[in-house]
Formats: sequence, C-alpha cells, structure tokens
Amino acid sequence: MEKSIQEEQQIKKMSTKKATLIKKMPKKQQEEVEGLIDAIGAVGLEEFIEYIRSPWKMLWPNFIAGVARGFGALVGATIVIGLVGWSLAIIIDLPLIGQRLEPYVTHIQTEFKKYTEATNYNPKFDSMERILIEIRNNTKK
Repeated sequence: MEKSIQEEQQIKKMSTKKATLIKKMPKKQQEEVEGLIDAIGAVGLEEFIEYIRSPWKMLWPNFIAGVARGFGALVGATIVIGLVGWSLAIIIDLPLIGQRLEPYVTHIQTEFKKYTEATNYNPKFDSMERILIEIRNNTKK
C-alpha cells in the first residue's frame, strides 16, 4: 500500500501526458516503468541532470575546488622547499659534503650580491627626493 502511494506521487510529478501513458500500460509494464522511476530516483539521476542544467550550480563548486587545490599546492610547495632548504643547511655543515658544495655556495652568494648591488635604487630615490623637496620649497614661496 505504501509503495503504491509513493508511485502515485512520482507519477503525479511527471507530466500528465506521461502519467496517462503509464496508466494505460498493462500492469506488468507499469511495474517495470515504476521500477525504472524508482531506480532513477535512487541513483540521483534527476538531481544530477538538474545540476548539469544549471551553470552556476556547476561553476561555483568547481571554482571553490580550484581555489582549494591552488592553496593546497602553494602550502605543499612551501613545505617542500622549506624542508629542502633546511636539509641543505644541515648537509652543508657536514665535513665532506660541505667541502664539495662550498664553491657552489660562494658562487651563489657572489651572484646574489652582484644582483642586489645592480638593483639598488637608492641613488635614484635620493635624486627624486631632492627634486620633490625643491618643488615643495618653490611652491611655498
């Protein structure tokens, strides 16, 4: 009895044309169709189709998932690079390995020093500051 009430409710949800077609079918075919309707409801196919038809219901969760993946990749890369740097700092202090890596470390340090000296913008900022002070003094007069 309870199953037939649920089946009737499902049939009412369908369009009236489809419902009349189902009611006109022989009893065995009616039961097969109702079984298919139950299977579709159990699998969640109806919700899936509704999910696909609505672009915002698809875009928003995928956007959130992408942001989470990107954040996870960032955190993971930070941890891995930190661990590699930490392990290299420990390895450099070892006698044999440190002696082998010393030329590379000094080369990296000198290149870094050259880069920082080449990109030092203090003289330009000082000249800009002087020009701005002159402009301010001239506007006060």
